[in-house]
Amino acid sequence: MATKRDDLERQINLTFAFLSAESYDRKYLTQSWIHTNLEGYRHLSGDAFRKALRRDLATLRKIGVPIEDHTVTSGPDEGKQSYSLDPEGYELQDIEFTPEEAAVLGLAGEMGQELELGAFARSGWTKIAASGANRDLGAAGMAVSTAGDLRWLSAGDFDAILHARRLGRRVRFAYTRNRTETPEIRTMDLWGLVPERDRIYLVGHDIDRDQVRCFRVTRVDQVEVLGEQAENPPPAADLQEVVRANLRRGSELVDAHLIVEKGRAVALTSEGTSLGDNRWLLQDVDRNWLVRTAAAHAPEAVVTQPRDVIDEVVALLTTAHERMI
Repeated sequence: MATKRDDLERQINLTFAFLSAESYDRKYLTQSWIHTNLEGYRHLSGDAFRKALRRDLATLRKIGVPIEDHTVTSGPDEGKQSYSLDPEGYELQDIEFTPEEAAVLGLAGEMGQELELGAFARSGWTKIAASGANRDLGAAGMAVSTAGDLRWLSAGDFDAILHARRLGRRVRFAYTRNRTETPEIRTMDLWGLVPERDRIYLVGHDIDRDQVRCFRVTRVDQVEVLGEQAENPPPAADLQEVVRANLRRGSELVDAHLIVEKGRAVALTSEGTSLGDNRWLLQDVDRNWLVRTAAAHAPEAVVTQPRDVIDEVVALLTTAHERMI
């Protein structure tokens, strides 16, 4: 039997689907689309689905969500019952967020058809939306474009990050430098999630190393909220500037083009973007790491740009060869 929690999950998922319909180029949602795509409805039989949908629509209308009924008059869905949200009747007062908060909100629409939306909606979204904070949304457009990074986080890890940040608690998590290495356990006084150059970073004070550190969220897992309160408050500086400085401290970041045999050199391809035809683009990677890793995977991986990195890889391979003869 469905619980109140199940009902709430379906209703939140349905609301998100209405709100993001335009981004999917949909003017309306048909019953069949809702049944097929939204978590909470998929497992229901035909009659059970229709009853649940009627109840959910009635509940949402009762609390003021302006849902309109339609019968599709043309196209492949002609004759089907459908629903849409009246945008003018659902406008909310302006709420502004920092870039890292905007990144979180941007994820909500993108996760509208993801399996973990229910858990996400019950946790991170509801907590942030309920805060009603008035803050600067200046970089929201950039933040939303980085939502793909956040999708690597499980709903549980995402919830833990938000929970720790709200309560000012210390966190512990597993950090993997690349997919071929064993995860390291790190402890941090968490400051926030920060978007930077199409990536999202977890930033704060690393307790074990006693220094400011940032970790790309695609490499973070098993986030645990500790009982201890965070002792290192965030600096007065903009956290985005903190991340930029941290990424460049002690390393030279480069962009590089490579050709990698299919299925090989995962340590490199896991950090890059496929351009097709076995070509890969790696952006903002540590130069020394790139040279060592490309040399280790030669000839299955070949750097084609930039020229100075190519020369360093060749020099490293030449030195290694000379030592062997």
